[in-house]
Amino acid sequence: MNNSFKYKVYGLTLGTNREIPCLIPAQANAPVDVWVNLIGVSQPSSPEIESICSGINVISKDDGNYLDLWFRGDGQLDVQINPQGDRISASWTSSVLEQEVITLLLGQVLGCTLRLRGTLCLHACAIGIGEKAIAIVGQSGAGKSTTAAALAKRGYSILSDDIAAINHSAKDWLVQPGYPRLRLWPKSVNALYGSEDGLDRIFSFSQKRFVDLNNNSEWQFYSEPLPLAAIYILGERQSEFTTPRIGPIPPMNAVMNLMTHRSVRHLKLDSDKQAIEFAELSRLVMKVPVRKVIRSDSLEALPQLCDAIVEDASNIITLEKCTQP
Repeated sequence: MNNSFKYKVYGLTLGTNREIPCLIPAQANAPVDVWVNLIGVSQPSSPEIESICSGINVISKDDGNYLDLWFRGDGQLDVQINPQGDRISASWTSSVLEQEVITLLLGQVLGCTLRLRGTLCLHACAIGIGEKAIAIVGQSGAGKSTTAAALAKRGYSILSDDIAAINHSAKDWLVQPGYPRLRLWPKSVNALYGSEDGLDRIFSFSQKRFVDLNNNSEWQFYSEPLPLAAIYILGERQSEFTTPRIGPIPPMNAVMNLMTHRSVRHLKLDSDKQAIEFAELSRLVMKVPVRKVIRSDSLEALPQLCDAIVEDASNIITLEKCTQP
């Protein structure tokens, strides 16, 4: 690919034909894991596809079965990922902003790509606590990014937002860094950061904003992998103020719970890949504690939630150190 740029994200080196300023540059001689070809403006696809808001399909070509993604909002974005998960191509209509293309690339598209490549990929935020990381998992709107932002305000580093890519090393499960941005609703921005004025919207049709961690002297991004110490699943909220409660989830229940919190969980992998993914999650929960969090529905209760998570994670990290040979 001529005039290419290289970036590192989620443990991958991306080679792209267009500059993506929000990503961390990779070394010039780094081997590329995934090539991304952002083709640009194209004509709309067939009417039957246009009538569907968004989706994932598999299309057969001479060299294998490609993953085909389409997104419909004010315009149209079409993405294809090859069977090996090492080539991505994207085209879009003129009404789609390039910022929106990048947002989807770094979210659902790379979530699909990581899972095709066999990387465990959770719909989660990852935060550094000491020399370890924790993952905060939850459904869309559960408050993952808001909780991560509240921890960032206390000086803890952000590894990733929206996607937690997890690899197994010789002795640890490692969380790979994403990119230095958080996605927050204006209410959370106002409570934790300041005014949303001047912050980019993640989509033209959404009020959610990007907070750039590189432009914030207080909030920090950590750009190296960290061993995963614990996973916190944000459970039901309580409408009244309540002291946060954190408790263990048995391993088998934890596996089934995490299966529902995979990134782009509606992606149907083939049976072999699904079996491997389930086996890897089973290995993960035998090593890494999975905890359920019940908390208040109020932003004013965030300090107590942060206290509870940090205390629980610190106890887990201390216990792990004490039991190491």
